[in-house]
Amino acid sequence: MKTLPCLALVAYALGCASLLAAVPASPPARESAELAAQYEAVSRPQFIQGKKLVSLLSIETGDSVLDLGCGTGKLAEYVAKLVGPKGRVIGLDPSPERIAIAKKREAGRLSFQVAGSDDLSSFPSGSFDRIYLNYVFHWIDKKADTLWQIARILKPGGRVGLSTGAKDQPSRIQKLIRESVREALGELPPGLFLSPFRISAQELRTLAEQVGLRIIDLQILPFSDYAKDPDDVVAFLDASSSGKFLTGVGEEERRRIIALFKRKLAHLQTPRGIEMEHPAIFLIAEKPKERSAGTTDGRSNDQPSSARHSSSHPRSCRTVCGVSSPM
Repeated sequence: MKTLPCLALVAYALGCASLLAAVPASPPARESAELAAQYEAVSRPQFIQGKKLVSLLSIETGDSVLDLGCGTGKLAEYVAKLVGPKGRVIGLDPSPERIAIAKKREAGRLSFQVAGSDDLSSFPSGSFDRIYLNYVFHWIDKKADTLWQIARILKPGGRVGLSTGAKDQPSRIQKLIRESVREALGELPPGLFLSPFRISAQELRTLAEQVGLRIIDLQILPFSDYAKDPDDVVAFLDASSSGKFLTGVGEEERRRIIALFKRKLAHLQTPRGIEMEHPAIFLIAEKPKERSAGTTDGRSNDQPSSARHSSSHPRSCRTVCGVSSPM
């Protein structure tokens, strides 16, 4: 990506600061080997969403791919089969416990490292054909900085895909959590962690465009999966958040909230289980190709290596039907 002029950099910095000024930082993770193993067991919904995200990215044989926030590596292992022996997949996650599980999946040119999104400086500019963040972006505090680094390490014509929860599309489960907190405590304490979803589709579009990425596709897709019972719902929320769920209050208060929450969930029990809806924003964006003659990433600027680099999706935010996955 070409360096933005000085005035553009100033505008970018001011724009991102104003856009996210009111967004509080996420509480620190309380990860453990037990929580990581639990996440491996209950992360089916993320894996299903991840396969959808990967399909929108049009990953090809031989691609170099970065999975940012790879968790225990299920999706990266799936992508490694798509890129084949001539490609490579690197998975990064800040949790040593999750990476310990992911490393059991290492094979060929699939590898995992303990690292976060806060510093991608170890990767040279133009390192990857594809980068994806599957249901991870909402956990990142410095969202604009992360997108800026992603744009740098993408090859010209490379694409980034991300899925994240929408702050303006709360699920039924999220509404029940808030109801339970109000009934148990009489209010929503300001320090209580309820949800990481603090960005809208339009705000995400703005952030991506401010770092110079071209929007290829932006959708809100409704997904759903089923938990066996109220205990499974709580286990999923706890493991998926690395232990952050309902932190910020005392243990006695947390127990009261969870007891109320489970009673409300019991009313949603069906023979199939408890449906967990999770609408998600899906963004696909491209790093523009450089205009100079010749090649920039081993490919001709005049003749793309495949039709996948054409704008095959409309540049508009659209809501389409999602997928309800079977157990």
